[in-house]
Amino acid sequence: MKKILSTAVAVMGVIFTLGAQKTEFGGELISLPNMKHTDALLYSQTENSFMSARVAALGGAFTSLGADLSSMSINPAGLGMYRTSAFSISGDLGVARSYNDFNPAGKSKSAFTFNQIGTALNLYQSSGTLVSFTFGFAYNKLADLNYNQSYGWRDGDVSIGEFFAEQMYGFPSSVLSANADPCPFRNENIYIDEWAGALAYQTALIDPVKDEAGLETGAYEVTGVPLDAKVAGSMKANSRGSVGEYTFSSGLNIANILYLGATLGIQDISQTVRYSYTEQYAQPHKNDAYLEYMNFTPVSGNYGSGVNFKIGAIVRPISSLRLGVAYHSGTITSLTKEYYAAMETQFMGGVPNYYTSETLTHLYTYSYTTPSKLLLGASYTLGNRVLLSVDYDVVWNRSMELHSKDRLNEDNFKQNVEDDFGTSNNIRVGIEVVPVQGIYLRGGYAYYGSPFNEAAEQYADEGGLFYGAYKRSTTNFSLGAGFRFVSGSVLDLAWTSSTARYTDSALYYYYTDDVAAGSEPIEVVSPLTTGNKLRRSVFTMTYSYLF
Repeated sequence: MKKILSTAVAVMGVIFTLGAQKTEFGGELISLPNMKHTDALLYSQTENSFMSARVAALGGAFTSLGADLSSMSINPAGLGMYRTSAFSISGDLGVARSYNDFNPAGKSKSAFTFNQIGTALNLYQSSGTLVSFTFGFAYNKLADLNYNQSYGWRDGDVSIGEFFAEQMYGFPSSVLSANADPCPFRNENIYIDEWAGALAYQTALIDPVKDEAGLETGAYEVTGVPLDAKVAGSMKANSRGSVGEYTFSSGLNIANILYLGATLGIQDISQTVRYSYTEQYAQPHKNDAYLEYMNFTPVSGNYGSGVNFKIGAIVRPISSLRLGVAYHSGTITSLTKEYYAAMETQFMGGVPNYYTSETLTHLYTYSYTTPSKLLLGASYTLGNRVLLSVDYDVVWNRSMELHSKDRLNEDNFKQNVEDDFGTSNNIRVGIEVVPVQGIYLRGGYAYYGSPFNEAAEQYADEGGLFYGAYKRSTTNFSLGAGFRFVSGSVLDLAWTSSTARYTDSALYYYYTDDVAAGSEPIEVVSPLTTGNKLRRSVFTMTYSYLF
């Protein structure tokens, strides 16, 4: 199986090159400009816990329940359970803290966001077979992409400059000059994921190696960092964004036994990730030519939209039992990727001793379809006091497709999806207790399974290198309460504690076993980030008015 570290897709002329035969390079910082099958996966990993407080408190187990605007994005048949019209608005205060073995204390980010706003209009009521018809429009948040990362290490024995030196092997320095194509650097003779190597040359982090005649050999070397220098590296990342969905839905109530619904969903995707990677050097014998620090700042933005449809049904064979089923089509998505980067270096002395360079902003758009999903749910009411609800989802991650004019791109994407992805299995459980009329106490649990197949999971367990830290599974616990007032208003509160596990990853790596006879294989690998986790505490409040 092709491992994730060695897979890449050429999209709209942007190609992830592997350089010479049997040579591979990549890592989270280096592969950032490229579209990969894991990017398409990221924006399809949605949850039910970012919408209304009632749904969040029940762990998202809502496939067989209804009378909530979240039903439009879960099972639109739930709209048929509205007895009146309703307006609802939800917001949350979330605290996300990222961890890994370099930073066990974690780095946090707080954000207040709107989760949901919309209305359900009960347009028809009768005492006949068709009891009611409800139309709804709402915005529901499906994924929260707000987080910070910060970690570092000391006494390292490898610099990212060594990576850039190997990456630029064979390029004449004239191609990498800031004046080759107007500064900031934009030279279409090299691929976008090699732009950082060009910045390294422009900021004097690397220089070409010359022979006795003063001619370039094709090799590069790191400037001002002796072999016995110790490297202190640090990385910061700031991500902001979300995946949301605008829904147009309708629901039918047939004889208070069968509920049917359909949704047209328009997704909105927005994420910007700003990295800041810094190295400082402990020089054993300082002089003016030695490097003090370097900083590399790549920025990646993804902005787009997509369309999908959802259909669902809920049947109530007896008054206390509800069985639900829903199908979510894949979302046909058009996403624009934005990338630019800057680099600076500071030397100890000499003139000049400070260098800086940056790229222009590069934009390209690609289209793909996310996985389809089947949801099953059951709920049971014990008298009028206790409600139990259970959901099971299956997500067919291998159904993802890339839409490209280049058949090779589509075939590569398909092969990468088949090599790495499998079926996700999700389960959610919720309980609601009514101690007195008008007051509801709730609790829930949810587990969102890994999108990777068995071979990729085993590779991750063995510490294999990945492009970046990719989500493997998420576990949620939730509590909440609801208050129904005689005025027709409803106030729901929820707290959700979430822990997401991620793959181990490298910020950069370069290795080759295709070297001259008698020489050693070249390997440049950053320290690995292991034990990657993201924990969230989310406080959600929903106000609903029934009319």
